[in-house]
Amino acid sequence: MEPSKHTGPLRVLIIGAVFEQDSGPDARPRDWSFGIYWAQSRIDECLTDDLKALVDTVQTDPSYRRIPDSVLPLYHGTTGELLKALPAPYAIRLKRKAWLGLLRTGVDVRWSKKLIDIITTEDGVTARFSDGTTETGTLLIGCEGAHSFTRQWLFRSSPQDAALQHAPFTSFVTITKLGEIGRALVDIHPTYAIAPEPDGFYTFWCSHDHVGNDPSEWTFLIILTWATDRTVDHDALSRNNDLLLADVRKRSDHLAYPFRDMIAAIPRDAKIWYHDHMNYWPTKAWDNRGGRVTLAGDAAHTMTFHRGQGLGNAIEDVAELQTYLRSMKCHTREELAKVVAEYEKEVWKRGAEVVEENLQNTYMVHDWERLTQSPLFAGLHRLDSGARH
Repeated sequence: MEPSKHTGPLRVLIIGAVFEQDSGPDARPRDWSFGIYWAQSRIDECLTDDLKALVDTVQTDPSYRRIPDSVLPLYHGTTGELLKALPAPYAIRLKRKAWLGLLRTGVDVRWSKKLIDIITTEDGVTARFSDGTTETGTLLIGCEGAHSFTRQWLFRSSPQDAALQHAPFTSFVTITKLGEIGRALVDIHPTYAIAPEPDGFYTFWCSHDHVGNDPSEWTFLIILTWATDRTVDHDALSRNNDLLLADVRKRSDHLAYPFRDMIAAIPRDAKIWYHDHMNYWPTKAWDNRGGRVTLAGDAAHTMTFHRGQGLGNAIEDVAELQTYLRSMKCHTREELAKVVAEYEKEVWKRGAEVVEENLQNTYMVHDWERLTQSPLFAGLHRLDSGARH
């Protein structure tokens, strides 16, 4: 049998990073932040020394320095009691837009490249974009997020296998200034806190831009979630801030200080993102077309967000895949297919597990009975639904 053809240097088409469908870095107004916890050790495998030195500059508070005993405080949303300080050693929180800007340093990003087709050939793979252009490479990696075209293409013979699933929880997300109440929030913790409560209303806040000493200039990311109420008009709420703020303030009027006051301080002109469900995709095996097409990041394992595991798993994907690609002894089609298969074997298992774990966590933080019986509360007395302990 003839040996497989030598492919020469690898040319990897990264959809959603190098080939980006947006018109530019500021095309989307939405920003948010994300934490890096257990995946920090693998970041070093993915960044140059120059970029590693700049990671702290894209934190929500650039002056913050990671410490081994950092924690994420968990409060009782109704009583205001600190229930537990969850260990988060060396945790940092990064602003999404600033982080992406850092990652693009020195990268020739091709903007306005919306993927509309993938063509595999004996020699490699070609991406076709909506502007009429094409790019050909050795391997195509779809990392364009939860609504990945690449994932849909991989499962085009069974579209239902690529479809997002919906968890019945509503999310309210805003990034806004809050005025003086911001000082009370950072007195709780300089970075963030979470506050579930017995009625299933979940509160998360974190500093988003915490520079200087004037709380009126600080911005905060606020995420509120609850089991979806099918008796309300979600379309009307999503179109009208006044209706939406009135609804969420009514749902949160039993919360303790400063959580209730934080929600009351959200201005009526704040930009709010509101959804009546949460997306997830239980990772399943795909046909990589002989090592020509694969997935990474949210495209490979879309998960609900309450555990904050999305970025960490994306970093794990990048570190694993680049390790396999760099290990190739020769750039043959056969060798590429082998290392891509090895990467996928790990990501399929990890992805399926972590998506399910995060989904169960989302259900748990809205179910007080389940939450208080979970390992999260190991070592604490059983909490009743109302009284302070």
